[in-house]
Amino acid sequence: MQVTIKKGVPERLEDYVDVMRDSALWDHYYVPDESLLRDTLAEGLRDGTVFIAETSSGEAAGLMICEWKGMFGLWPYLALLGVKKNYRGMGIGHQFLDTFEAIGRAMGVRNLFICVSGFNPRAKALYMSKGYKKVALISDLYKDGVNENVLMKKIGSS
Repeated sequence: MQVTIKKGVPERLEDYVDVMRDSALWDHYYVPDESLLRDTLAEGLRDGTVFIAETSSGEAAGLMICEWKGMFGLWPYLALLGVKKNYRGMGIGHQFLDTFEAIGRAMGVRNLFICVSGFNPRAKALYMSKGYKKVALISDLYKDGVNENVLMKKIGSS
C-alpha cells in the first residue's frame, strides 16, 4: 500500500483517534476512557512528534509517535504505532519503522527503542523482523498484569 508519511496536524485529532479504534492497544489501554490517547496525541501534535500514514485520498491509515530523547534522555523511543484495521498487513508498519530509523540515523544516535505489550505478538514479530532485539521485560509498566517487552536496535557506533 502506497502511503505518504507526514507530520500530523492538530486539526485532524479525531481522525487520529479513529486510527487506534478496533485495536488491541485500544482495548487494553484506552477503554473506557480515551482521554489518555487524546492527551498523548494532542501533546505529540504540539511537539511535532506525531507522524501519519496518509493514503492518496487523504485518509489517516496509521500513526506513530516518536519521543526523540525518550529512552534515558538520550535515544529515540517509538512511543506508539497503530494502523487502521482495514490497512493492516499492507506494509505501513514497515514504512513507519523505516521513517523512525532514518530520522534516528540522521540524528546520529547509536540505539533505537520500542516497548511492545505481551498481548501484541504480531507487532513484536514486525519489530523483530526489522532487527530489534529484546533487551528487557517490564511487568506491570502501564497496566497491572501486562508485560512490556523492551526492544532495541543498534544503528550507530559508539
